[in-house]
Amino acid sequence: MPFLIGSVVFYILSSLLFFLKVFLGLNLRQLPLISLSLSLLLYTAYFFQRYFLTGHFPIGDVYGMVSLMGNVLVLIFLSTHLLLRRNVADFGLIIAFIGFLTTLLGLPAKEVGYKNPFYVYHILSAALSYASLILAGVSSLIKFLVEKKLRSKHIEGFMVPINLLRRMERIFLNIGFIFLTLTLIFGSLWAKNFLGKHWINDPKLILTLILWIYYAIIVHLNLVRGLKPSTLSIISIFGSILIVGSLVFIRHSVG
Repeated sequence: MPFLIGSVVFYILSSLLFFLKVFLGLNLRQLPLISLSLSLLLYTAYFFQRYFLTGHFPIGDVYGMVSLMGNVLVLIFLSTHLLLRRNVADFGLIIAFIGFLTTLLGLPAKEVGYKNPFYVYHILSAALSYASLILAGVSSLIKFLVEKKLRSKHIEGFMVPINLLRRMERIFLNIGFIFLTLTLIFGSLWAKNFLGKHWINDPKLILTLILWIYYAIIVHLNLVRGLKPSTLSIISIFGSILIVGSLVFIRHSVG
């Protein structure tokens, strides 16, 4: 538990540092990113510590699942910052605060889970897909806000390059769809092992299938025909809303 508490503390610190850097213009260099990285490392240490102590990952309830997804979102953000070699620090305040809230939810998480590896793969791929698709929606929303500021010729304050936002939007949509596909595959294999059949009429699984069809159409149309940037952004935002709704309101009927 000390690792998890430490992660929460560093997420708070990272949020504060990003706020001071983005909104007050303080020259903090890499301190916000360093604090964010330490938060993720502490959560990762907690995650594997629970496995070594109990034989299970701490993803036995919805709190543990949301906590994992939030930290995967942080991992994606940090990876994007390194791979794209562009300044995406303006996203940092949002990401750090999401990391704080989701990791805080992990404090009461049950230290149980199924030992079947397909269950673990299913949860990890679900976390990666949901985090990527939510980040795609966030990129789309910020793109709309930046475009509005550019049209009004008000360029002071919070600004991120439009081309970078469009690139992030498409990258996260594609990554999210790939891992959403793996989520269904691993979920089917786990269900066969645990319940004796590949598919059950479970609300969560049905919604996941609907989301897969939704994003399959989006990704296919964008690759084949090329959707208008505004159209792609609208359906990306709507998809992220569906995902958040599924996390908050839809539960498995078996477990």
